[in-house]
Amino acid sequence: MLKTSRQKKNHTIEDVHRLIKIHKKYIKALENDDYSIFDGKVHSTGFLKIYTEFLDMDTEEILALWRREYEPTFEDKLEEKYKKFRQLEPEKFIITPTLLIISFVSLLILSFFIYLFFQYRQYTDEPNLNIFHPEDNQVLINDVMDITGQVDLDSDVFINNQQIIANPDGSFLTSVKLREGINTISIKAVNRLNKETEKIFNIIYRPEREYNIDNEEVKETTPSE
Repeated sequence: MLKTSRQKKNHTIEDVHRLIKIHKKYIKALENDDYSIFDGKVHSTGFLKIYTEFLDMDTEEILALWRREYEPTFEDKLEEKYKKFRQLEPEKFIITPTLLIISFVSLLILSFFIYLFFQYRQYTDEPNLNIFHPEDNQVLINDVMDITGQVDLDSDVFINNQQIIANPDGSFLTSVKLREGINTISIKAVNRLNKETEKIFNIIYRPEREYNIDNEEVKETTPSE
């Protein structure tokens, strides 16, 4: 019908292409009932409508004929596209007992390596040393001072280069005797690789003194008296 109508108007396919700007391959496809080169129904019927209007044909009649004869072909092609798309869809994630076991074992292995990493870091880094008492530049009136703190479990504690015994949890408590004036206290933690952490404290021992009414010093009070 399309081809006959075009020939009656003495138009070549080249003429139609020049006048309505439809590519020649689509004009040939419409005249040969070949809709395989069109992307879809809208694409093909759009070109068909333009072409029939140009040929002064009954567009509604031609479109009705097209829908009856060729529209099912596009529906089948659309269904085939959807089927291929569904085949490409990723499978749904399903939790199975095997997956749970693998996940649990993987988690255990990961936890083990994290533990080894932190143990290695703790073993090779400088040891931790926390001092709870005294504070630096603290002024005391007693000549005996308590020192409390905590170190890593594999570390030894030295106070003024004298080793003291820490408790099983790493805490320690000891006392040192002060001399009047400024006392420098060195507290050191040393691990098995001889890596050390040292903290220095300056402690001022200023004993209380008693004075008579003439403001003369008569007695020095210390905890040993």
